[in-house]
Amino acid sequence: MKSLPLQRTSAMALPMVLWSIALLTGIVLLLAGIIEGWITEETHSEKLFQAREQALSGVAVAMNPGVFPGDPLLNQFSKDKSEGYQVVIKDESGLINPNYYLVQTPDQRSVLGQLFTSWKIDKNTSDTATDGLYDWQSQSPFRSLHGAKKEEYAAAGMSGLPPGAPFASPEEMELVIGFDPVVQAKPDWISYFTTYYNGPVNILRAPKNILIELLGLLPSQANAWIALRAGKDGIENTADDLQPTDLTNAISLMGVNGAQGAVIARICTSSGSVRRIESTGFCNGVKQRITVIAPVASTQSPQGASSVLGWTEQ
Repeated sequence: MKSLPLQRTSAMALPMVLWSIALLTGIVLLLAGIIEGWITEETHSEKLFQAREQALSGVAVAMNPGVFPGDPLLNQFSKDKSEGYQVVIKDESGLINPNYYLVQTPDQRSVLGQLFTSWKIDKNTSDTATDGLYDWQSQSPFRSLHGAKKEEYAAAGMSGLPPGAPFASPEEMELVIGFDPVVQAKPDWISYFTTYYNGPVNILRAPKNILIELLGLLPSQANAWIALRAGKDGIENTADDLQPTDLTNAISLMGVNGAQGAVIARICTSSGSVRRIESTGFCNGVKQRITVIAPVASTQSPQGASSVLGWTEQ
């Protein structure tokens, strides 16, 4: 057997060595990338964990009935601002519970229709949406004029609906046949509704958009009412808030005309409270938000002030 010349053997070895070096370099770079990814992921997970712990601290503080909006305890950060939490306290009682208006005898689905009309939805489309909402929760087998019952849902591939029970959450409203035009006309529609508070809209907690779009106040009237009810400190839901004796007294203080007052008297109340806590925790650029719904001194919720009605994290 003849041996290869030394020159030829050396010529073959060089590319193999270079290829081996390239392969090893690639493997090293790949491993370095993987390890870096692990480290980055672990670091982010650790920061997220710490941010969540901060958010939980904010929730614990805000759950105290003696803590009100504007309290310095709701905004706490380390000296270098790298870690801490920020809490916003709102009130669900100023939002619209569709179940409340639909279960009345006679029902008040027209209240919801009034809101949809203010969103530039035509009457026929509005009637379809409100009848659909009514039929969803009604135990009656009979369909409203523009509504939908089991046959219509089955035809739409949604067998087993509607449940014939109150809405468990505002998100369920999207499942109602005929409600799609509302979603398309008002992308933030869900922010108007709640199912945590069981009463009519509380005029002392209703946000500006509901005051205008549901109750028909002018923007200037809504601004004036919000400023008046917040008291001298300008912060809502604190000790110096306006305390009307009843709804009639509240309406007289609002300075609205007779027609506006009649709408408010039919739709609203001046009592009730269900606290909404939005606590955001921060850790070195990473944040975690926890939203908790809990009744505080509520006359509308039988669960009591210490219970938690809702908990979401994002």
